[in-house]
Amino acid sequence: MKNKLIIKAIYIGLFINLALALIKIIFGLLGQTQALFSDGLNALSDVFISVTMLFGVKMSLKEPDQDHPYGHEKFEGIAYFVLAIVFLLTAGYIIYNGVSSIINLNGSAEPEAYTVLVALFSIFPKLFLAIYYVKIGKKHDSLVLAADAKNHLLDVFSTLFVFIGLFLSQFGLVIFDYIAAILIGLLMLKLAFTTVKEAISFLVDQAPDDETIKTIKTIIEGNKKVKSIDDLKVRMHMTRVYVDVEIGVDKTLSLEEAHKIAETVHLAVEREVADVIHCMVHVNPK
Repeated sequence: MKNKLIIKAIYIGLFINLALALIKIIFGLLGQTQALFSDGLNALSDVFISVTMLFGVKMSLKEPDQDHPYGHEKFEGIAYFVLAIVFLLTAGYIIYNGVSSIINLNGSAEPEAYTVLVALFSIFPKLFLAIYYVKIGKKHDSLVLAADAKNHLLDVFSTLFVFIGLFLSQFGLVIFDYIAAILIGLLMLKLAFTTVKEAISFLVDQAPDDETIKTIKTIIEGNKKVKSIDDLKVRMHMTRVYVDVEIGVDKTLSLEEAHKIAETVHLAVEREVADVIHCMVHVNPK
């Protein structure tokens, strides 16, 4: 059920983004507005993002196999990284076009009045997607939906800038059309760098936050038969966590007794910390 809802959300986003891309690009060209056209390119990049998300999510849902014994979740991280690159490239193109248009401002045509309405009504589908993706992403702990929710929220503001720029351009202030386009690019650039940073952390087994590590350590130390924690390594596996710990126990205990302590620690960590996928415990005699 969870997986179906995530994939359904991506398909909904794909169709809405495709419709918005076509509308904005066509009316941007016909209405002679750089901002609306740039916003259409932004929506077109969202179509590519949705396709990439579908691939990443479907791959991540595959069961572990001989070649991927830890599962395929990191394919979602790769999709997340690809999103960041698409954001970066699209932002660069939009900023370049906007700056070039301002430099060559003389003789620029005034955008058609109907483009103002196109921009205004384009805000609402993106607002719906932002709210919808936040809800589904949080409920089902989906990285790509959470990232794309930020993208949709950014699109709401960028299209709002387009609306304001086009409205002002109707009074002869055509430069605001291009300024709106540049603002879209700058917002996308900021999102791109943030997403790149997060994607890298997901793919390189970065440690979780200090609070999570502290919680795990407290659970282990809560077992009175554990004499010491000799080593503790915690690594992120996308949004989940793997734990490797070495504990010291009384050296006079039998192998079976030491194993029971290790098993108790193992089960306690996995039970009490929801994000832990697996806790591997090694026993050292003390």
